[in-house]
Amino acid sequence: MRRKETDFATPATLKTAGHLGELVRQARLARSWTQQALAERARISLATLKRLEGGAVEVSLGGWLAVFESLGLLSLLGALRDPASAALLDTTKAKRVRLGQRDELDF
Repeated sequence: MRRKETDFATPATLKTAGHLGELVRQARLARSWTQQALAERARISLATLKRLEGGAVEVSLGGWLAVFESLGLLSLLGALRDPASAALLDTTKAKRVRLGQRDELDF
């Protein structure tokens, strides 16, 4: 039996998916596009687009990215940064250099 993604999604994930779906809907309406027109531009089915606008977490990442690209919003996702992870990576790299370890793993 196939698992339901919504059974494993946290409330924060569901809320964010709903928010992104609403952003897609607003961007589509601002361009005066029908759902069918956006689905065709994004090369996804109308049913998938309807689920996506509803914030469905089971829609593939590829579907989300295709829709964002079709709406001209893909660069917004490309601009996402995580300063905390970058700082942790910098700390890890500094420790390797101090300990004389190399970046490549030698098996």
